[in-house]
Amino acid sequence: MKRFILLFLTLSSVHSFSFLLAQNSTLGIHKIVIDPGHGGKDSGNLGTGRYSITEKDVVLDVSLKLGNYIISEFPEIEVVYTRTDDNFVKLSDRTLIANQKKADLFISIHCDAFHDKAVYGASTFVMGMHKTESNLNVAIRENSSILMENNYNANYEGFNPAEPESYIALSMYQSNHILNSISFATKIQNQFKLKVSRKDRGVKQAGFMVISRAAMPSVLVELGFLTNRLEEDFLHSNDGKTYMASAIFRAFKEYKIELESILLETKRKQSDKLDLIFSVQFLTSSDAMNYNLFDKEDRKLIMDFYDNGLYKYCYGSVETLAELSILKTKLINYGFNDCFAIAILNGQKMSITKALSIVN
Repeated sequence: MKRFILLFLTLSSVHSFSFLLAQNSTLGIHKIVIDPGHGGKDSGNLGTGRYSITEKDVVLDVSLKLGNYIISEFPEIEVVYTRTDDNFVKLSDRTLIANQKKADLFISIHCDAFHDKAVYGASTFVMGMHKTESNLNVAIRENSSILMENNYNANYEGFNPAEPESYIALSMYQSNHILNSISFATKIQNQFKLKVSRKDRGVKQAGFMVISRAAMPSVLVELGFLTNRLEEDFLHSNDGKTYMASAIFRAFKEYKIELESILLETKRKQSDKLDLIFSVQFLTSSDAMNYNLFDKEDRKLIMDFYDNGLYKYCYGSVETLAELSILKTKLINYGFNDCFAIAILNGQKMSITKALSIVN
């Protein structure tokens, strides 16, 4: 367990490079990954037992409907599914698909369950430390899928879904995307409540393995409780699946419009002036850096970004070349001798020479 927590601590990052507004350099959302939970030998929850099909079947139908809505209205967006039939897909592979595709959004769809059959309602989770025991229990149930994988101890570095301490490290992921994730999750819950008349159980945080390593805004949607007879009947019906898929689609559409309006306004402001700053790049790595190497105040001056499969780190933001020597001295004191100056012009990282030639 200690090995697992230490590994995740070194991979965690709580800073973001402010000029990277989206993973793609072009404007807006271009790829979205939809993840129907469970599948194959992993049935998910069985509900009340009155139906022959289970959670894995319900969420697949809703996921495919959602993808069709997106493709129909936004044919320019690439929709990728982690599964399109009754196959078992490892939790780690689901996130890997999203990261390899460089998706702009990741949606994992599930159905809830509880021992009290009177409990019902829809909720949407984002990555974070659970605030309540019920949130932890949901995460434990969904994460238990890894126990069906071969060599899961090696694949997940000792993570045990039944041990609460395992979730401390997990909660540090997704920090760079938490605001966008919460924004999208809130829109989903509003649609469930206002358009489909579902009980709103709110936007929550918990440690879900399936969204923990996604390098983009991510949510895990619990459509409702299959252990509640009325809600199970609704979610098993074609109308119920259609209503829930269309609600998530409308939320996605709202999120897309809002995000792109922000990006457009930012690009407009950037085009109005030449915004030039200088910084020092001190590290390029395939693994995320441990920020604890730096003093508390110096951590605030670190900017990170993800480019072509590599993490890159810069220190400081100054307006003149003369100030760069101070930054380099600081980095050398921390043991980073191989560092070099870069320029950031209107949000684009480039060499000092190129930036100055453009300005001139």
